[in-house]
Formats: sequence, C-alpha cells, structure tokens
Amino acid sequence: MLKTFIYTALLFSLLLISSAVKSHDYATPEDAVNAYIQAVKTGSGELVKMAFQASASIQYYNQEGEFKQFTREEFANAVNTGNEWDASINITSVRKSGFAANATVEFVWGKQQQHAYTDYLNIIYDGKSWHISDKVAQYKSLKDN
Repeated sequence: MLKTFIYTALLFSLLLISSAVKSHDYATPEDAVNAYIQAVKTGSGELVKMAFQASASIQYYNQEGEFKQFTREEFANAVNTGNEWDASINITSVRKSGFAANATVEFVWGKQQQHAYTDYLNIIYDGKSWHISDKVAQYKSLKDN
C-alpha cells in the first residue's frame, strides 16, 4: 500500500514537472512576446519568469522621466500584483533573422487613452525555445496628441 502511494506520488510529481517545463517552451518569438503581454496584463510574475531568460535585463524610462533598470527577478516581483491591467496591448512589429528576433509592443491606457509605453524586445532561440533576452522601453504621454 505504501509502495503504491509513493509510486503514485512520484508519478504525479513527474507529470507536474513535465507540464511546467512544457508551459514555457515557446515555438515562435510571438509566443514569448504574447506570454510577456499576458504576464503584464494579469500581474503574473511567474509568467514574466517564463517569458524572459534568467539573464535578461529590463531598462526603461517611466512616467516621471526616471531611468529604471531591473533584473528578470526584480521585474517579475514588480509585475507580480495579481491585478488585471485595463490596457490596450499590441505587438506592432516582429523582425526575425534565423535564431534572433526583435519585437515592438505598444501599451496604451488611461480613461482617455492618454498614457503609453513602447517596448522594444530582443528575443533569442536557445536551441529549445524562444525567450526575451532584453527589454528597453519609453513612457510617452498621449494627452497632447
């Protein structure tokens, strides 16, 4: 009886590990970018970790014009609010050359759609999956446009 329980628990654990590994195998650059978009839209730090390489750097200028820099872990912690973000988020371009790619993503939000970020993402294929290796971004106000 105990042997059967241990065997079942071990098998269940292996299935969970297997599904976790598969859940972040992105077949295309767009898959990795869409995982990032979903992470930000839902406030999921875990999805950030899955979309970005462990060595990724995140740099941007915020609404106050301040330069910010994060590691993947720091960025995941900042995003990890669990809050839904009511923003319009679109991939505006993807360029791919072999195993390297670049994508531009536009975020627009606010009652009058007056706030925006433009993200520039570098994406790389590591032999198994596509992941974001770097992000740079710029905040811009759309209230005068």
